Amino acid sequence: MDVRTFRLENSSGAYVEVTNYGATLLSVVVPDKSGRMDNIILRYDRIEDYFSDRFYTGSTIGRIANRIARAQFKLNGKTYLLDKNDGKNTNHGGFTGFNSRIFDYQANDDQVIFKLLSKNGENGFPGNIFLTVSYSFSDANELRIEYSAVSDMDTPFNPTNHAYFNLNGCKTNILSHELKVFADHYLETDNEYIPTGKILPLAGSAFDFSDYRNLFPTINTYFIGNSSERLNCLASLRESSSGRILNVYSSMPGIQIYTGDFLANPFFPLNGIALEAQFYPDFLNQSHFPSCMILRGEEMKQWIVFELGIMNYELAGASVSEAMS
Repeated sequence: MDVRTFRLENSSGAYVEVTNYGATLLSVVVPDKSGRMDNIILRYDRIEDYFSDRFYTGSTIGRIANRIARAQFKLNGKTYLLDKNDGKNTNHGGFTGFNSRIFDYQANDDQVIFKLLSKNGENGFPGNIFLTVSYSFSDANELRIEYSAVSDMDTPFNPTNHAYFNLNGCKTNILSHELKVFADHYLETDNEYIPTGKILPLAGSAFDFSDYRNLFPTINTYFIGNSSERLNCLASLRESSSGRILNVYSSMPGIQIYTGDFLANPFFPLNGIALEAQFYPDFLNQSHFPSCMILRGEEMKQWIVFELGIMNYELAGASVSEAMS
């Protein structure tokens, strides 16, 4: 199957580019406060460079985003053994996750839809999953990603997008950015980034981003959203020199935020920040965490919306919610 790239452009001339390799987001080109257009996510110069990418740059993650302890889980009385691609654990779906697959595609004027069959047993996961990942980009500079999946067996599913954002046009590091999370709690993790099971309050912690704060110390943390709405705002990122602001909405209950500490050539540490809306890490081995399962024969849908604008622009929750209905 050929690797193709697609552009979705809105009436202002802002646009996003995507490819069917990994259902990957390649660029997000939007204006700054003076109207200058810049790409605000990390990308490679050549599409071929994505074939050897080590950082999940812009890609669709699955079947399970984040880490699974000891690379195993139990479901319906059976233990499933997974790829150990992160020490003794599984990360982002295993050795051949969605990020390294070539998707079929369907392109319309205002939407690109990527399609994939993930077969029973891939990377150790049960069930044949038929997955679609759709991208659309509105005149209001709202980038919407929709995941739809059906399986012939009960199976876990926890997708996300792994774009690294840098609102100053990727010119410098992200230390000039300020982050706010719409959360009251976060997950404690061990030194392998596996949740210990403890849910801790943000207030007074090193991760208290209840109001805008600079991105220091560095972050690799899962924040639990404080809203039970079907689509809720999880985080907001802003950068004063460009005037850009990014608000992240999702149907999923929380967000993993990673400041790119381990990025390397052609990128560099703190070159971009990943804002990964998803279900709780290692929910398969933590019975008190919310579960995310596709039941046999039933369709699951999840959404992520990246709303881009200029600082002092109020959160457009109503318009985003209407777009999801």
